[in-house]
Amino acid sequence: MKKTALLVGSVLSFFLLKAQVTLEENQKLKEANGTLWYANPWVWIAGIALFLLIFILVLRKSTRNKA
Repeated sequence: MKKTALLVGSVLSFFLLKAQVTLEENQKLKEANGTLWYANPWVWIAGIALFLLIFILVLRKSTRNKA
């Protein structure tokens, strides 16, 4: 039940955040033709995933040293 609620919340928040981009911003992104790499959502998702992976690995390493 918790996983379903988390999934639904994640999907809804994604669409709400996507809706925050104004029409002017969309036009700028189309005109830039991919030069604004930091404005693409997949770059942010990949960055967060990489950060979490490194963070988890550091935490696992520190807990092994204590035992």
